Amino acid sequence: MFKWLTDVAPRGGRIRTPIRLAIFARYLRYLLWEFRWPLGVFWGLVLGGGALLCVSYHHRELTYVEACYSVFLLIFLEPYLDFPDEWYLQPFFFFLPIVGLGAVVDSLIRLGYLTFSKKSQLPEWQRMMASLYRNHLIVVGVGKVGYQIVQGMLALREPVVVIERAGTDSPLLDEIVDLGVPVIRGDGRNTKTLEQAGVSHARSVIFATSDDLTNLDGGLSAKDLNPTATIVLRLFDESLAAKIAGAFLLPTVSTAQVSASAFIAAATGRKVYQRFQLADKPLHLIDLTVCPTGGLVGRSVGDVQSDSQVNVVMHHGKSGANVNPGHEIVFEPDDMILVIAPIERLIELEASNQPRSQPGAVASRAKTWPQ
Repeated sequence: MFKWLTDVAPRGGRIRTPIRLAIFARYLRYLLWEFRWPLGVFWGLVLGGGALLCVSYHHRELTYVEACYSVFLLIFLEPYLDFPDEWYLQPFFFFLPIVGLGAVVDSLIRLGYLTFSKKSQLPEWQRMMASLYRNHLIVVGVGKVGYQIVQGMLALREPVVVIERAGTDSPLLDEIVDLGVPVIRGDGRNTKTLEQAGVSHARSVIFATSDDLTNLDGGLSAKDLNPTATIVLRLFDESLAAKIAGAFLLPTVSTAQVSASAFIAAATGRKVYQRFQLADKPLHLIDLTVCPTGGLVGRSVGDVQSDSQVNVVMHHGKSGANVNPGHEIVFEPDDMILVIAPIERLIELEASNQPRSQPGAVASRAKTWPQ
């Protein structure tokens, strides 16, 4: 059981200690609830039977604790007291071991099946694992995109639950199971499936299947079940993504829009890592290598950020890498920088970085930036 608590973390890292302890506490609560009836019967017999013996047994005087102890042993066919002369206690001595052992055997069978389900990664175990999560993220669809999302979330040490259609046999899904991520098999649009994944306690639900209608339908269902959760939809149709974001206030990611930047960057020799929105303004994250004969050489981070209105988030030079570099750092030839800025500012920054002998090189390429 304790090994399972470490299995829910990705290889090379562990989930945060407060989350791990919270999951462990909920696991114990789950076991108590799962075994509530056999435990209730067993301890009811011990405590109730002890009270009955304490009052009715006349061979010798018994304390309540001693009477409970004698009932406990009698359940396991190890009588502590002599057989009673009272006729109304005699059936009790026969009846008690049958009921008590029945409760014990039922608990052992349940525990054995739970252990078998864990080792075999059966759906029952997966649903039990998912029921323990709180404030987690749900990823619907484990294709290549969904797999990358899960990997990224695990790298951030975030608890993740995955939903995938029943009958799907994917090596990516097997890898996710090996990482200890709970996998619920079912239709992500189905209310029951979402509830099994713990949508009511989730912080965010990401629909990353390859079907726009499935993502939209499932997203609306998830929003009904948990209005406070952030629902993110993967949509191929850029026009549909814009309409959904406006009409339903659901964050949408257009696959075509996201991939366009990467294709254009590859074709033009640029390195664009991400395109995103901030306050409804499109921004790009790119890297640049400081040209030895360009206009960035000798300028400081502060000057470039102020003049070009860009944000240098990382600098790599002779002294190593600096995240959020200080304004006093001066650019040297062949330094590498990571920059966030609107597209027009990046074009200007590239222009200033070009060799002074080729001032028109970037101007001829400026139109190829993704808008």
